[in-house]
Amino acid sequence: MTRSFIMIVAGAAVALASGFVMTAPARAQSGAVASAMAAGTVGEQADGYLGIAGSVGADVRSEVESINIKRRAAYTQLAGQRGVTVQDVAAATGCQTLSSRVKTGQVYRIGAAAWQTKGADAIALPSYCANAG
Repeated sequence: MTRSFIMIVAGAAVALASGFVMTAPARAQSGAVASAMAAGTVGEQADGYLGIAGSVGADVRSEVESINIKRRAAYTQLAGQRGVTVQDVAAATGCQTLSSRVKTGQVYRIGAAAWQTKGADAIALPSYCANAG
């Protein structure tokens, strides 16, 4: 892991805490998306975006896409401020989200691996997430 990635993770953590990255529109979820997350058909991914983990209706799919567009806009803004790539900011945010915001029973995915359901234990994060939690 590079020093710059650690700095991105630290910056993403501060941004998350201050509400920058997950701005109100990006955070806001309808009852449909919240229900889909509770049902395990929508989940967080290590790349910093929501993903479809099962069969969902067009309304949920559309809202997930909308949330991801808003997240990408926030990541792009932070990347420009930090002089790093959008993918680095997204991944750093994904590390933070997986380590602190995915609740027991929700699904998540790391890379191209299969979707997993979070149990009582902490999620085993990718090595590039060291010091992200």
